[in-house]
Amino acid sequence: MKRVLIFALFFSVVFALGCSKGNIQLGGTVTFEDGTPLTVGAVCFSTDSFMASGNIDSHGKYVMGSYGVNDGLPKGTYKIYISGATEEISGRGGISMYSLIDPRFADYSSTPLTCEIPAPNNTFDIKVPQNPQSKP
Repeated sequence: MKRVLIFALFFSVVFALGCSKGNIQLGGTVTFEDGTPLTVGAVCFSTDSFMASGNIDSHGKYVMGSYGVNDGLPKGTYKIYISGATEEISGRGGISMYSLIDPRFADYSSTPLTCEIPAPNNTFDIKVPQNPQSKP
């Protein structure tokens, strides 16, 4: 029994390492429609059964990671959405979160963004509209 567990663990690790080696490096910049960078959140590339993400830095840049940080993506077609692009707003009722981007672009089921990997030059720049609702 112990041998079976060791054998299964060994091949699980080899399989995971082998899968990540076929990934394609991808990064880009996230900006609002006026060209200013989005400086918070994460870019998520998803299918119905897989999700990879890359944190957005203070200049709007991101690099994708699937199985580890910045290790790229497997080939395929992905829906893209932005997670965590929010800001805290203090008000009479306490602190609330305000989405900086149009909410359609923050949800897998409603995002209009897609990308085919491999992408030209391993770059995919994203433009998102600001939230059309005013801050509370």
